[in-house]
Amino acid sequence: MTTYQDPRTMSREELVAYFDGGGDISELLRDAVPGPDLGQAPAEIPMIVTGVRLPSITVQRLDALAGNDKGGRSGLIRQAIDEFLDRHAGPAQA
Repeated sequence: MTTYQDPRTMSREELVAYFDGGGDISELLRDAVPGPDLGQAPAEIPMIVTGVRLPSITVQRLDALAGNDKGGRSGLIRQAIDEFLDRHAGPAQA
């Protein structure tokens, strides 16, 4: 069982590791409030964080498939979405 850690108590490095590891952000978003200004946004935002509700068995299957892959659960989901979009809408335009 995963214990919930309040993001307000996490260091920047802990937050980055949590999100890079594909952690479930639903608890973080549930009570989210605007925070202090973190400075100027980067010129280009490479990815946007989004939330999706999935059955627990699906998440377990994704985690088992991801194993120790660096992309983890998020990487598998991105790949599946890209493949779906390529089949149904054609390749992405840069």
